[in-house]
Amino acid sequence: MVPAAELVRFSNSGTEAVMAALRVARAFTGKDQYITIEGGYHGVFDAALWTTAIEDWHPGHGDPQLVPYSAGVPHMLRALIHTVPMNDADRLESVFKAYGDQIAAFLIEPIMGNCCSISATREFLRDARALCDRYGVVLIIDEVKTGFRVARGGVQELFGVKADLCTFAKAMGNGYPISVCCGREDIMRKFGNGVVHGGTFTCHSVALAAAEKTLEILAETPALARIAEYGTKLRAGMSQVLSQRGIKHSFSGHPSMSGLFFSEKPPRDYRDWFTSDYTFYEALAPHLHDLGVLCEPDSREPWFVCEAHDDRCLGETLERFETAVDRVVGSARMPAQAPFTKYTT
Repeated sequence: MVPAAELVRFSNSGTEAVMAALRVARAFTGKDQYITIEGGYHGVFDAALWTTAIEDWHPGHGDPQLVPYSAGVPHMLRALIHTVPMNDADRLESVFKAYGDQIAAFLIEPIMGNCCSISATREFLRDARALCDRYGVVLIIDEVKTGFRVARGGVQELFGVKADLCTFAKAMGNGYPISVCCGREDIMRKFGNGVVHGGTFTCHSVALAAAEKTLEILAETPALARIAEYGTKLRAGMSQVLSQRGIKHSFSGHPSMSGLFFSEKPPRDYRDWFTSDYTFYEALAPHLHDLGVLCEPDSREPWFVCEAHDDRCLGETLERFETAVDRVVGSARMPAQAPFTKYTT
């Protein structure tokens, strides 16, 4: 299902898979530095635990600062990481030009699983692929959340791009602890040939059995098509509720993992998200929770759909979504049909 996966190594979590991918990319290239996308998330190891301090950033005052996401992350690692906004090929190229001889990998989630499913464009991914080829940089596509969810071949199939290395987890085992680092054979052969990889529970038989059966179901049934269809109906129903009340909105990502925004267009990058009005969402989420719709309260998190969601669930969700929206509009003392601009507590 994944043409890029010429060889596969099993791990236990998305964090472990990405950690292995970055390690083997460094070994293959002989370089230490790497590039990530602002707002991206790649697990809880030191090299990935860096975040864009968007809350302290003011547009027009340079770039937001990159800071550790956790105490205990050595600050000296900051010298190894570069970040660029999503969908800014010119900015990406400028980093390659300045540091290309020191960069081992470009690490990207083309649909950002921890940032409202903000998505790369096909053009940006095409340019990124070309730049990696030109500068001898390993393109790592993190499919820990998109893999075996948005398509059988993941986001690579969806966007028509092929990674040098890619990582999968979560959906491939339907909840069991398993992940993979996979990719080009010439790179993957470095494992066991100078590059250490393993762990006590790696290749655990129960997790492998779960993954084998899950992938069999995904390969032989229309499960992913049904999930996408449900997500599309969910979006349409939510859109109808919001449009009837004159509330501007948009969606990003894939129907199986949608980002919801209260603006006419979804953000193109993390900076766009910060300058958008997400207060309506933050007011809406607690009402949805009270009504039994368990969306993530942080507006940066997508709405994830699984095959267990059926038509009955869809009807109940949309009914409760409508109730929650009306509660927020009412609490703001606004006419039901008036355009919603800014919610304040």
